[in-house]
Amino acid sequence: MLGSAKELVQCLKMTNEENSSFHIGTSTLKLSSKIWSEPEIEKAIDLYVKLPFGRIHSRNPDIVELANQLGRTPSAIALKLSNLASLDETIDRKGMSHASKLDRIVWQNFFEGLQRVSSEIDNFETDNKLAGLREKQQSEYVVPVMAGETTPRTTQSRIGQQFFRQMILASYDYKCAMTGIAQPELLVAGHIRPWSKDKSNRMNPHNGICLNRLHDKAFEEKLISFEADGKILYSNRLKPETRRKMQSIDETGYFQFPKKFKPDLNFLAEHRNEFQLLETSS
Repeated sequence: MLGSAKELVQCLKMTNEENSSFHIGTSTLKLSSKIWSEPEIEKAIDLYVKLPFGRIHSRNPDIVELANQLGRTPSAIALKLSNLASLDETIDRKGMSHASKLDRIVWQNFFEGLQRVSSEIDNFETDNKLAGLREKQQSEYVVPVMAGETTPRTTQSRIGQQFFRQMILASYDYKCAMTGIAQPELLVAGHIRPWSKDKSNRMNPHNGICLNRLHDKAFEEKLISFEADGKILYSNRLKPETRRKMQSIDETGYFQFPKKFKPDLNFLAEHRNEFQLLETSS
């Protein structure tokens, strides 16, 4: 007889072992699993950051597609993504400690690579003739491009912007963190530390925040901010009627933290300090 189901699960989760034998109770179970290579883990991480946490399961079409690409089962891909979740320091790791040493190395390299890319992307200004507005410090970066123009710089910036948006919206389950609005066209993947002010954190998912366009603009202008526990702070600079209307569509009065890649509390504290400084000087 095999031992406990817990022992069996622990064995099955050791996905980076090949042709290994495990003793369970009085029986020996042999597993012949395919070792994960570094490029495969990179692809798994790339998918992990783009999927809402609740969609990591073997029936997800994106997981099925990656399984077909790698010649693995969808269950194996889903298990790898679940193991990778243990490397996100903002997630409760209880029961999630099966990432391999190579997983940890590739995870670190992946995000260090994003940091290097973010520092290399040029900091364009938005041309008001092209975009209809001019915001040097806008939270969601928009690349100004003439009709039909394609350059390495604009292509790199577009890719970076799109990737960051996918990461942030997935972390927030494609919902505004204040109102619960789930219409993608109305959602902004904004930066807590503005894109124009901090190159090194442009692609950092912990510097991201998902809000609807109205509240994103208010956050950018320091008309709203958040306490460490998520309580929403409204500026006295808001007109009373504006404040009332904004509060009326906020679900709970609290910022809803994402299930993965939670915002850096130090970044939020910086924003809050700037918000409070404006309050005292107004």
